[in-house]
Amino acid sequence: MITKSDFQSWKDHPVTIAYFDACKLRVEDAKDILANSAGLSSEDDNFYRGFIAAYREKFSIDSEELS
Repeated sequence: MITKSDFQSWKDHPVTIAYFDACKLRVEDAKDILANSAGLSSEDDNFYRGFIAAYREKFSIDSEELS
């Protein structure tokens, strides 16, 4: 079981912070791609929308979901 304290320590760790910063950049890149190419390919549109949604879900996980 992961405690709230353990989870917070993990979130505050420099490696975790760098990882999530890189993830946020990927989301911004995907949003830019989608903004510039939306409507050209429904498959690509759906891919980038799903990509963004999956990363947002990752950012929303909290310690209570891991117990």
